[in-house]
Amino acid sequence: MRRLSIALMLFAVAGCSSGPKSEDEQRAEVFMKAEAPGSPSYAADVEQLEAWSGRKITLVGTLEHLNFKHGVIRLASGLKVFLPHFHHFMEGFDWFKYIGQKCWVKGVLHTYTKNIEGFRGPSLELIDFSGP
Repeated sequence: MRRLSIALMLFAVAGCSSGPKSEDEQRAEVFMKAEAPGSPSYAADVEQLEAWSGRKITLVGTLEHLNFKHGVIRLASGLKVFLPHFHHFMEGFDWFKYIGQKCWVKGVLHTYTKNIEGFRGPSLELIDFSGP
């Protein structure tokens, strides 16, 4: 009797798992997690981002550019995070089609000021990027 109940529980748990997620489902899941309150994407200023400095984070925001070679991700709060040399990271891809689109970027956050003309603020050392 005990073995039967254990077997039924294992069968029920095994039936609850779904197959592998599609790329669109994975992307939607990342957007949901990164947009949750308390995530770095909700930071209103650099001081709030400081808690994640030096760590791998995912940010969701609108992609912009600086001088056609650097990326800038604008968070919902209006805070801008610099993506240095984005054109090298996206080499071979038409990344300008993502300008003005909601995208997510993953990388190591640096909150110190970069000495790059036209930008002052936090930056992200890119690991991954995805757009719509």
